[in-house]
Amino acid sequence: MASSPTKAQRDALVLLAAGGAYRSTRAFAGSGVSAPGGRVAATTAAALVRYGWATWGPEVSLRKPLLLTEAGLGLVELMSAEIATTQ
Repeated sequence: MASSPTKAQRDALVLLAAGGAYRSTRAFAGSGVSAPGGRVAATTAAALVRYGWATWGPEVSLRKPLLLTEAGLGLVELMSAEIATTQ
């Protein structure tokens, strides 16, 4: 397990915490993840799942959601607390 997420992984975790992130399962769709605030590269999404910070939810209407796990949510809360203490 990674000791700390990379910048791309931290940014992706913040997007996932906001909700609504998904990968399209349509034919010929890209393998990246779309979210209301941006996109997550397929390699970053794979790393989040590999480290146990996110998991793929069940497909609904050709969308497969990428969801935070308890570990991912804890990491987001930790990052938020670190930001609050440095301000």
